[in-house]
Amino acid sequence: MEKRKIDRREFIKEASIAGLGIAVGASLISKIGRNVSAEEKSKILIASHPEATADMKINPEIVKKVVDTGIMRYTGKDTVASAWASVLPSLSPNDIVTLKVNCINRSLSSHPELVDAIVAGLISAGVKESNIIIWDRTNNELTRAGYKLNTENTGVRCFGTDEKDWGYDKQVRLHDQDVRLSKILMKTTHLINVPVLKDHGMSGVTLSMKNHYGSVDNPGALHGGRCDPYIAHLNDVPEIKEKTRIIVLDALLGIFRGGPGGQPQFTYNSVIFGQDPVALDYTGWTIIREERQKNGQDLALPANIITASKIGLGKSDPDSIIIEKVSA
Repeated sequence: MEKRKIDRREFIKEASIAGLGIAVGASLISKIGRNVSAEEKSKILIASHPEATADMKINPEIVKKVVDTGIMRYTGKDTVASAWASVLPSLSPNDIVTLKVNCINRSLSSHPELVDAIVAGLISAGVKESNIIIWDRTNNELTRAGYKLNTENTGVRCFGTDEKDWGYDKQVRLHDQDVRLSKILMKTTHLINVPVLKDHGMSGVTLSMKNHYGSVDNPGALHGGRCDPYIAHLNDVPEIKEKTRIIVLDALLGIFRGGPGGQPQFTYNSVIFGQDPVALDYTGWTIIREERQKNGQDLALPANIITASKIGLGKSDPDSIIIEKVSA
């Protein structure tokens, strides 16, 4: 049974469908005879360029090209401006667009160069600079990751939840724990999640869904049971589920073993786009697992991905995920 699954993943990796890139193969008709229509599938797009990084350093111009190409292909739009506008429904002049980055590991954070490319696209789509906020837990973490803080009312803003007059607000119950949500999240109209490609010693992987441990005041309370069911329940709160417009996974570099801390261990030279957090995390898990397997190890599918799928946050069945690949 296990061998059949591995064979299917290898097929997925190699199969190419003209005009659509690579799709999760054998998914139109499953092995058990269940038909799955395209409308029921979650789309994930992987945009890549072999020179996006060199010697573990970022090439900003190429990364911008990868982001621009990826968002246009993902949305089917022919300009960067129209592509970003299409993922921000009913955008009004007072809407606040925030980018939740991940800076807990100073050696492998959401790269500022990638975030700059997203910001440029948002501005071209008509979002006012001062209505864009790049954020994470603390000012110190952002600064260590290479971000320039800006708490003024002009220009693109960047600060942590610990910035004066921000902090945490609404309390939510997650299974058997109470946490409070960042006031930045509460003020957000449109949320863009910008996680990093890393494994995690407790949760298996830390990708789009676990990135929101940086959106609450006490993430340490949410690590029991290998972070399950807390990750799923956190991503089910309306302030996250209903405000998230798109996930842009920084998969330029990755960590496959010993994360979330430490130095990057492999290059993937890609940016991954999706609107289904479960499908995106499933895809990220397969990438990290493949790196593990190259090194004689394995990585079981994290329980939090299964739980998130069960409560309706997205798809974890590979037969229900379409993966498109594009070269920038």
